[in-house]
Amino acid sequence: MAISLFIATGSNAGQQIPVDAGQTVRIGRTTRSDYAFPNDSYLSGLHFEVNCNEAKCAVRDLGSSNGTFLNGARLGQDSVAVKDGDQISAGEMTFLVQFSSGEQALAYPVPMAAGTPVERTARMFAPGFEPEAPAQTTLTGEQKRVRDILMYQTAPLFAVLDAARDPILPQLLGAPALRWQPLFATEPAGGPAVHAPFLVELGQESSLSERTDAHAFLETLLLSGWGKSWGIFFTSLASLEDLAAHFRGFLLAQTQGERPFHLRLYDPRVLRAFLPTCEPAEIAAIFGPIVNYLIEADRPDTMLAISRGADGLITARVSLTEQPMQAGAGV
Repeated sequence: MAISLFIATGSNAGQQIPVDAGQTVRIGRTTRSDYAFPNDSYLSGLHFEVNCNEAKCAVRDLGSSNGTFLNGARLGQDSVAVKDGDQISAGEMTFLVQFSSGEQALAYPVPMAAGTPVERTARMFAPGFEPEAPAQTTLTGEQKRVRDILMYQTAPLFAVLDAARDPILPQLLGAPALRWQPLFATEPAGGPAVHAPFLVELGQESSLSERTDAHAFLETLLLSGWGKSWGIFFTSLASLEDLAAHFRGFLLAQTQGERPFHLRLYDPRVLRAFLPTCEPAEIAAIFGPIVNYLIEADRPDTMLAISRGADGLITARVSLTEQPMQAGAGV
């Protein structure tokens, strides 16, 4: 198994550290580490290490003074397995764990025949076990606000979604009128590429069936995945094919071992940390034909709208709890 550690925050944001199967990588402040960051005074000389074998990758603290944290929980010196999307915090930096393409195997649930009832009784659960509450079935007020913002953009709407985030994502692409395509490797017979990001068209519909399918897909996506970093939305006047070529041009990177990794800028956590660190030429490459990016913020009640201005990035924080003023309403 191979992973990449994407530095999402700190003075070295945007850099990427590969960890291949059979490799142990040590990170710290001094040259005793495999990757040294001498400018981070909160790091110990040897701070933490990540090791990978054929089955899993794990992280452990190396007796650091200020601690190593996995998703906010302080680690000891015993190894703890990591999964895709985990956050490792050390010193002033946050490292986002990214699995190499094809490393995650998703198990798909067996679909139940339509109309088959499921009887849930106390006998189905072990003593003391409480079944989970029923899943959310309607959009929250914040999700409705996101839907309204996305649906009423002046330029056509698209999304890049990470199929590895949840098994439900490839299944949502079954609507016959929905236009989409994977950005990298495809599955046989034209099926969804279950480990790859895919591009979906949500705002260039020309028929009622296309509008219905796109809006239904968007509502299902927000209901199940808003706030879970499933992907990013954006607007553009370009075609689906041209946009796919645009993203392929900068999302695939080579590591030192010549193994390809997806630079996961379709993860909103990565995109919002990476864009402010970019030079003008990099910003131009990431935007290209895109008018603006519409992504989750670090707070669940806020959405970010990021566009490119003459002097750099323009970032607007949109409240999802405030309703827009109605036309003709006084101040």
